[in-house]
This record gives sequence, C-alpha cells and structure tokens, in this order.
Amino acid sequence: MAPKLEEWEIKKYWEIFSGLKPIDNKLNGEQVSVVLKNSKLGDSNLSKIWDLSDIDADGSLDFEEFCICMRLIFDLVNGTISSLPSQLPDWLVPSSKAHLIQANRALSGQDHQTLRYSDSEDDDSSLSDQFDWYISPNDKSKYEEIYSSASDRFGRITYDSLNGLYSTLPNVPATDISSAWNLVNPRSSETIDKDQTLIFLHMLNQRSTGKRIPRSVPSSLRATFSKETPEYSIESHQASIQKSGNSKHSFADNYLERIGGSGLSKNTKGTDFSSTEGTDWEEVRLKRELADLEEQVRQRELETDSKQNERINVLNGNGSTTNKTLQTRKELEQLLEYKQKQLIQESKSNADLSEVSNDIDTVESQVQVLEQYLQQKKNEYNELQQQIAQAKSSA
Repeated sequence: MAPKLEEWEIKKYWEIFSGLKPIDNKLNGEQVSVVLKNSKLGDSNLSKIWDLSDIDADGSLDFEEFCICMRLIFDLVNGTISSLPSQLPDWLVPSSKAHLIQANRALSGQDHQTLRYSDSEDDDSSLSDQFDWYISPNDKSKYEEIYSSASDRFGRITYDSLNGLYSTLPNVPATDISSAWNLVNPRSSETIDKDQTLIFLHMLNQRSTGKRIPRSVPSSLRATFSKETPEYSIESHQASIQKSGNSKHSFADNYLERIGGSGLSKNTKGTDFSSTEGTDWEEVRLKRELADLEEQVRQRELETDSKQNERINVLNGNGSTTNKTLQTRKELEQLLEYKQKQLIQESKSNADLSEVSNDIDTVESQVQVLEQYLQQKKNEYNELQQQIAQAKSSA
C-alpha cells in the first residue's frame, strides 16, 4: 500500500502551522526554524528538507509545503526513511504544485525517483513489539526523581536537559530518543511538562529493555499532551502486565547515582517542595495555607454559634465574645500582613507577578468576609444588650 498523508496527520500539522502565526497564510524561515531545530536533525538534513518543501522557491512555506516539511521530518526522525530523497515522491506532491515539480524536473533533466518507504520493522529484528504503556508505581517514582532533578523552576524539561541520562543508555540510539521525544511533544515545543516527561522516560525505559519505540501514542494518552491529567491508578483497566521480577535491568540507576539520587525506590522519602518557588508547587502550597485559614474561620464560627445559643453565658462573659472576636480579627490581620510580606519577597524572584497578586486578592477577600462577619456579630450583641436592658426595665 502506497504511503499517503492521513487526515488526522493533516489536522495535526494544521494545529502546528496555525500556532506559528502565519502571515498571509505563509511561514518564513524564522518562524519554521523553531520546528526544524526541535527535530534535532543535522543542519544538512534540515536545509535539504527546506529545499524539498519550498516547491515554488519563494523563501516561505504555505500550508501544503509545511505538510511536506513536517512529514519528511517525522519520517526521518522515526526511522521510516534512512535518508532524504533527491526529489519529492509523487504521492507527496500537492496537485496544485504538480506543474512546478514537472517543470523543475524537465529543466534539471533528472529521472523520476520515488522515496522508498519500507513496510518492514526496524533493522534490529531482536526488538520486541510488546511495548507496555503501563507505568508501575516504582517506575513512576523513579521517573519523578529524574524529572525533579532536571526540570527548571517552572517545572519544564528541555531535550538537552537529559543529556546526562542519554549517555547512560548505550543500547538506545539517538534516533529512537528523538522519536520518543516527538511522540510526547506533538506541538514541537521547546519544552515539555511533567506528564509528558514521565511518558518520555517510560518509552526510553521500555526501549532499553528491548522494546521497539511505537509509531504513535494511544488515544488514552493524548489527553496528557492536552494538559489533562493522565491516570496512573493500578486498579484501572490495563493490558496484561508482565512484572520484571528480579531482573538485573534497572533503568537510569547510574544516572540517578551520578546526580545524587537513590536509584532504587525503597524507603524513598517524599520530595519536599516547600522551598520551591515559581512553580505549580508554590501555588499548591499557598492554596493549602488558604484552606487552613478557612478552616480556622469555620472553627471560630462554630464556637460563636455555640455561645449564641447560651445567652446567659454570653451575658456573664462581660463582652468576652467581642474581645475574642477582636483578637481573632487581629490575628488574621497579622497573618494577612505576614502573607503579604512573604508574597512580596517571593515576587522578586518570581517572573509571574499575576499569580502572586491573585493570591493576595484571595487572602484580602477572606479578611473582608471576616470583617463583615464581625460586624454582624457586633450587631447581634448590641441587640442582646438592648433586650436585657428592656427586660430589666420592665421587671
């Protein structure tokens, strides 16, 4: 069966094309260079891919030419072809530009050549097709340790940030590493996030145990690349799981030892993210503190409601409820002042000031709610005082 551009493939290329903000439906060399560089191919190959794709030789790529460029990149990276053809095969030539190709061939006097796309598997027949997408808890813990050691303060990973790991995988060729990277990075971004990194490391782990890198990602994992949360539950429906037992192979142990990691997951302590700034973990920590503050408010409300049901104790307390409420307000204001100072200090090293501003606004809104609540309790207390005074005057 002759190769062709699939509909899903064209849709994927369109997402990338439109994301690069084309001008007059065309991308110049500078815009396309981001995608070209992310492929990790050599300059000679990239230059030839550009020449093959730019059929009308206008120095820019329209969408049809961009599809040609992307297909050649993916086929070369994934090992579908071992080298670039001297000219485009007929199936990859857009009908709207066929006359240009024919004219160029007539002028150059070259014979018709086709690009050979082999339907066979990888050259290494010893590789197994039994690739297992399941990530065991132990493997996930190890992947997270590698991710934590290589990610930047925004929680992102670049291709080159794991060069130290690649060097410890001598049986995994660079082409397979690039293939795995492109599978988890369909938008050809400079960086990938945590979930993409875990799957990328899992693919390298599987390849190091003799499993062939797959040609595509299951639909169940595509949500991961759309910023949705993947499921790692061991109780979810999975394919048959083959445990490695006491296998001598242990992925990335040498790399983890080099960077100071444990290698094995036995008795591994949880990673402390309390000092991490400028990442999603900082936001989680602030939200947790806000939840604690809300719990304190709830406890105070319960205490006040309980005392309100016991009017005699409230009256005999000589305004103790008001004093305690004022004390609570003072404590919360001190907490607000502390959080404001803390967030101001953090904002100096945090590039995203909008998140800090949102946190401050959230805390301030909580204080406003408490102030309204305090005023309500004061009004109730005044009403009680009036009722007592009326009762005494009528007695």
